[in-house]
Amino acid sequence: MKKALSLLLSCSLLTAALSGCGGGGTEPTQAASDDPSTWKVGVMLSGSPTDGGYCQQGADGVRAIEEKYDCQVAIIDSVTTADDARAEAENMAAEGYKIVFGQGGQFAEYFSEVAPDYPDTWFITNGGAVTGENQFPMCMSTEEGGYVCGVLAGLLTQSGVMGTIVSGDYPSFTKPGVGFALGAKSVDPNNVVKFSVLSASNSNEAYETIQSQIQGGADVIFPNADEGNSGAIKAVSESEGVYAFGVFGDYISGAPEQVAGNMMVDAPGAYVAAFESVMNGEASGEIQYLGMKEGIISFQWNEDFKATLPEDVVAQVEQTVEDIKAGKIDIPNEYDIGETGITEYFN
Repeated sequence: MKKALSLLLSCSLLTAALSGCGGGGTEPTQAASDDPSTWKVGVMLSGSPTDGGYCQQGADGVRAIEEKYDCQVAIIDSVTTADDARAEAENMAAEGYKIVFGQGGQFAEYFSEVAPDYPDTWFITNGGAVTGENQFPMCMSTEEGGYVCGVLAGLLTQSGVMGTIVSGDYPSFTKPGVGFALGAKSVDPNNVVKFSVLSASNSNEAYETIQSQIQGGADVIFPNADEGNSGAIKAVSESEGVYAFGVFGDYISGAPEQVAGNMMVDAPGAYVAAFESVMNGEASGEIQYLGMKEGIISFQWNEDFKATLPEDVVAQVEQTVEDIKAGKIDIPNEYDIGETGITEYFN
């Protein structure tokens, strides 16, 4: 197991203006002596902090906190066993870490065995369902971004058939696809959404799977397969009359006339929001949902593509975003989906 510790930056006192950050304008409840710039914050990753994907999001998250608040941060990578996770969590808590993050829901169970013994430390996981007096998951509501893409897909499709691929069957992969399917079917309940799980995040397999979906009639594609996304976009670029979305990245350049836009997630922003909820005394042992309303999930247009669309299509997509922010559209989150399964959402 490798450890990457940042240098302790100079801990300048935060000004009174800092009290306006995060948490909807409420005043921080931390005492002046509990200056956040003196806090230590750690994150545990199951893989490399430079993987360009999920684990790097966690590393980037604590670095964003470090940059904003001059905290000391620790990045613990390649934590793959329960024993290691518990040991690392206990070590950091014993060393006075204010927050210990786990990048992945699997850390929730491990933290639950340590958290009760260290009430002055907050244990926060990206995903998971375990809560406690000093433990909660932050849940990035990527299903909201998927829903917006699905609405646009339902307006673009000529065949009434769409496709989505994932490179895993856990929530970070499945819930955006569920949102996509529901968005497409909100336009027309008869729309069909094909769903395929890849054996790995492999560009070649993604390319071949998307080609198969296109040959089966799909004319709008929503790929959520990490490194496989580039292969999926390549397949779309070779297929006239087929459109796609970038998922968790900017893929417009791969098919500028066919990628309608990107569904994006601000993972560092989610980490900062969770940190600020602790800093402001607002954290509780409840799931913290972070979506479009909080600015964590967004839909980014391909502006050139947008300019080719009828005004009423653009208006419907943008109204969907506003309705989601206002809580007018009910989209199942990962906990809802966990109870029902995903098969009912796809054809």
